[in-house]
Amino acid sequence: MDTNTAKLKKNAFRVTKERGLTASRVRVPGGHLEAKYLSVLQHIAEEYGNGTVHITSRQGFEIPGIPFEKMDKVNAALQSIIEGLEINQDAENEGYPAAGTRNITACIGNRVCPYACYDTTAFAKRIEKAVFPILRSPSPDAPMTAAKCVCMTLAL
Repeated sequence: MDTNTAKLKKNAFRVTKERGLTASRVRVPGGHLEAKYLSVLQHIAEEYGNGTVHITSRQGFEIPGIPFEKMDKVNAALQSIIEGLEINQDAENEGYPAAGTRNITACIGNRVCPYACYDTTAFAKRIEKAVFPILRSPSPDAPMTAAKCVCMTLAL
C-alpha cells in the first residue's frame, strides 16, 4: 500500500507503524481547555480511533488507530475544538491548516499559581494566533528528542 505522507500530515495526522492507520494530533495552546472538549476527544477516539487518547509532552492530545479513510470525518469532528481554542484555520471542517503541530506550551501561570505574575495561557494563545500556520517550530526526530524542548527566538 502506497501512502501519500504529505496529504496524511497536512491536517496534523501522523504516520504510524500500523499499516493503514494514522493518529490525529490535537494542539492545545497554553495547555488549558474547557472540560467539554474532553468528551469530543473521547467521541473521536471511540468512533474513529482505537478508543485511546495519548496526552503528549507538549500539552496536546493524540488519538491513535484512525483508518486513513476516516480522516475527513475526524477533521469535521475536531471543528468544535479548533473553534473553541481559537486556532487559525483556512476552511471550516477541514481540520488543522498545517502539519506543524508543535504546540505553544505554557506553565499554569497566575490562573492557579500564587507566585505567577502573568496569565501564561492567554499569552500562549496570542503567540499561537501570531505564528500558526505561518511558522513551524523545528521538528526534532523521535525517539530521542520527542520530549525535548526546542527553543526558537521570536521577535515579539
